[in-house]
Order: sequence, then C-alpha cells, then structure tokens
Amino acid sequence: MSWSDAYTPDIWPSVLMVLLMTILAVYTWRRRSVPGAQQFSVACIFAALWAAGSVMEYAAADLATKIFWVKFQAAWQIPVATAVTCFVLEYTWPGRWLTRRNLALLSVPPILILLLILTDNRYHLAWHGFIFAESIQPQFSPIGWIAFIYAFGVLGTINLVAFGWLFLHSPHHRWPVVLMLVGQFGGRILYMLERTGRLHSILPIDLLGMAFEFLMYALALFGFRILDPVPLARQTAIEQLPAGVLVLDTEGKIVNLNPAASSILGVSAKHLLGRPIRELLPAGLELAADLQVSGTEPIEINLPGPQRDGARVGPNPRAYQLEVSALKDWRGIVVGYLLLLHDVTAQKQAQAKFLEQQRSLAMLHEREQLGRELHDGLGQVLGYIKMQGQAARDLLAQNKNVAADNSLEQLVAVAHAAQDDVREYILGAAAITRSQSGFLPTLKKYLEIFGQRYLLRTELTIPPDWSDDILEGPVEMQLLRIIQEALTNARKHAQAKGVQLNIEMGDSKVNVVIADDGVGFNPESPGNDVDQKYGLGIMRQRAQEVGGSIRLDSAPGLGTRVIVEVPVIVKEEL
Repeated sequence: MSWSDAYTPDIWPSVLMVLLMTILAVYTWRRRSVPGAQQFSVACIFAALWAAGSVMEYAAADLATKIFWVKFQAAWQIPVATAVTCFVLEYTWPGRWLTRRNLALLSVPPILILLLILTDNRYHLAWHGFIFAESIQPQFSPIGWIAFIYAFGVLGTINLVAFGWLFLHSPHHRWPVVLMLVGQFGGRILYMLERTGRLHSILPIDLLGMAFEFLMYALALFGFRILDPVPLARQTAIEQLPAGVLVLDTEGKIVNLNPAASSILGVSAKHLLGRPIRELLPAGLELAADLQVSGTEPIEINLPGPQRDGARVGPNPRAYQLEVSALKDWRGIVVGYLLLLHDVTAQKQAQAKFLEQQRSLAMLHEREQLGRELHDGLGQVLGYIKMQGQAARDLLAQNKNVAADNSLEQLVAVAHAAQDDVREYILGAAAITRSQSGFLPTLKKYLEIFGQRYLLRTELTIPPDWSDDILEGPVEMQLLRIIQEALTNARKHAQAKGVQLNIEMGDSKVNVVIADDGVGFNPESPGNDVDQKYGLGIMRQRAQEVGGSIRLDSAPGLGTRVIVEVPVIVKEEL
C-alpha cells in the first residue's frame, strides 16, 4: 500500500483534528494572559500530536507501522489528560491550586507511562497484544489498565471536584462549568467505548470525542470572557467596591448584588436574591419608577449601620445616597435597574461639624458685636437720662414745675424705651446662644417669644426643601440679626399688628421677605434719614459682610417690606 493509497475519507477527520488543535493552541497561546490559557494551549499541542499519530496510522501501509502509530498516540493521551487537569485547576482558582509542587506531581505519571511505552516491545508492560478488526484495538496489560484508570478515574475525579467547587462558590461560572462537564463526559465516554471495542466505526471516534471536549473548553474559556482581565477587573472592582451595588429586574426584584450591599442591608446575599426592593428600600423602587418618566436626582436615605459578624458597625443609623440608573438593551428597552448605595455618613458628619464650628465662631463674633452695640446704645441713653435728670432738678429749683414734669416725662419714656431695647438685646443674645441648634428652630423660637412679649402676630413660611445645612454659620447669624432688627423696626416705628416672614429658595440665593402691616413711610421723602432712623445702614452692613444685599419697599399706609438676599452653600457631589 503506497502513501497515495492512504488518502481515503477515513483520514480526513484526523487531519481536521490536527488543524483544529493547532489553531486552538496558537489562538490560546496568544491569549495566554487569561488564567488557564497556557495550560489549555499545551493540552491542544498534545492533542494535535495525538491527532497527527492518528493521521499516520491511517496512512500507514502495513500493520507494524500502524501499531507503531497507535503506540505514538497512546504516548500523548496521558499528557493530554494531565494538561486538561492542569487547565481545570488553574481555571478554577488561578495561582492557588496549580502550584509547582502539584505540577511536578502531575508530571510524574506521564513520564512513567512514556517509559513503559518506549520499553513495551521488550517488557510488554503497557500492552500484551493488539487485535486488528476494522481498527487496531490494544489489549491492556495490568499496568496499562492502571494507566487507563489513572487518566479517566483519578484525573477525572480531580476535574469533577474542582468543577463542583467552582459551581457552588461562583454562580457566574456555572454555565461554563456545565459546558466543560458536558464536553468532558461526552469526549471521554466516546473514547472509552471506542478503545474498549464497544463501539466500532471506520472514523476515529476517540478523536471526534476529543474535538467535542476541547471545543467546549474553548467556548467556556473565551466565549463567556469570564477570565479575561477587563471583565475580571470590573468584577473585582464591584466586589471590592465600598458602595452597595444592586441589580433589579423590571419588576423591582433583586437579581444580583455585591458584598457591600449585603452588609449595608444586613441580610445575606442568598436571602436577598429574588426579593422585591420595596421590602428593603421603598425609596429605591419609587426612584426606579421615576426613571420611566424622566431622569431623577440622587436622594438621601437613612439605614441601620452595616453588619460585621452579626453586629452593627459604626454610627447607627447611617446616611446613604441612593442613585438609580435604568439598564437598557441594544433596542433602548429597559431590562432592569442598577441601584448604588453610597455611604455619606462621614461626609455628613464632617459637614455638620464644620457648620457647628462656623456657628460657634459666628456666635462669638456676634456676641462681641452685640456687646459693642449694647455698650454704645446704653451709653447714649444713660447720657441722655443724666442730662434730662439734671435739667429736671434745675427746673424744680427754679419752681418751674410744668417744665420739670415734661422733662421727667421724657426721661421716663426714654428709660422705658431703653428697657425694651435691653430686653430685645437679651432676647437676641438668647437666640444667638440657641443658634447652634440650627437656623430654623432658632428663628421659630425667637418669633414665638417676640410675638408673645410684644403682642405682635408673626407668621413664617418656609420652602418644603429647606434644611439647616443650606446656610453657612456666619450667614445664619447675620440673617438672624437682620430679621431681629426688622422686627424691632416693625414694633417701634411701624406700629404694626402683624409681621409675615417668607423664605424662598433660589439656585444660589435665599430670599427672606419681612413684611409688616404698619403705617409705612416714604423712603424718598426729603429729610427722612432711613438708614439712621431704622438702622438700615447696620442691616446693609451685616448683609454685605456675608455677600448679601437688602432692599426696602414701603409707602404710607401700605406697611413696609424688607427683602434680604443671602448666598447658600454650594454643595459638592458626595
């Protein structure tokens, strides 16, 4: 039989196997940075040599040559099985299970089998003979059966244990594991049936089974891209991310989450999967529903602190910023939602501490300024009282009783006004002391006491989105003092019965309107020194110190409106 006579249809499956294994070896080697790829590439090279032996077996012209190539194929079968096991170990846990020691132990059996095959013609330790029917069937000796059991029993068991461990511990590896198990069972069953003579065919069934097995390995390794560096980096980043990540389906049920989310919610991951998000984060589902209509801004929610070893860690509750994004497919259809929980407790605490420090400094500054104003004001009043008292004494000495009585009446009026001023100073100082509890609580308490003391009706309107971290400490302090001064003007000069305070939020400003129902006046009338009489100069100075401004709107019989504008804190994204 000549070489040309060997080109029968029977040889082409083996030729295609050589090409397939060579292509897989080259492609996998080029992707050797993927964990397990190097071992799989080596297995493909061994398989290509095995397939090349099959080609030569079919091309051989005599029985002795065919037996030689059968032995050649056998020499690569244990190395193929060993390389596959190395691939499985590296794929399952890169760098942990395929150590140098284990690799050395796995290399010993293939070397021993190779020595048995090389010395088989003399000692017949691998086979005791061959049967030729439609193909050559080797007759294993006891040691040959041991090698067969090692390849399919021992190495196969190692593969099953590694695959089972990966299946249980890594849910996103389960489909690749199933594919590789199908390939391994299918390929090895066909090999055993063909080699034990239970399946007779003119085609190389063992090689076809091996081709199926290796294609399943390649599909699991590269088709799912689980072990590629970029997806692995993304997965690792998500697993290590301190922010909670939850993936929801369109019905609002949790389909995946990272360890941080499990810790934040205080429930293990296996008990969270499949649960509706509304049971855990009602605001999350509402925010997700808003995405159906339009984009939405992150919201802040409070949750119990994260758990560690069954105990809550850190402040309780903690503040979280909740962000929700719609997940859309290539058609733009929403297929789920991504929820991110950012722990902003530290930022909130730092911000609160900063505001508290600002309020404390502003309070000290304002106390000094109040002391100076009180000293100057009382100094002028006491000087006037002294002068009027001396004048009254002189008039009494001259028996000018009517003039003396008028002087004393002015003295009493001034003393009474001074008493009211002192009371207002004390009330303002008390408000400054309470300002550390927040602008709005301080303002409400001040209005309540002021209204009760002077029988003045006060009304306060605030925006629904107001919070006490909108204004800086110095701004809060100056705004309180401006409002106090405006209320004093309403009591002393406007003869008002009621005052309305309206607070409005802008993009970067807060507008406060203090409107009374008093007699009003004409700010443009000649000789009417508004700044001096109504303290508007001091109010303007206070507003300008914090970057604000003041306008006055009044008319006789129509009351007075003081419009104050101050800046808000420009918040950075947490």
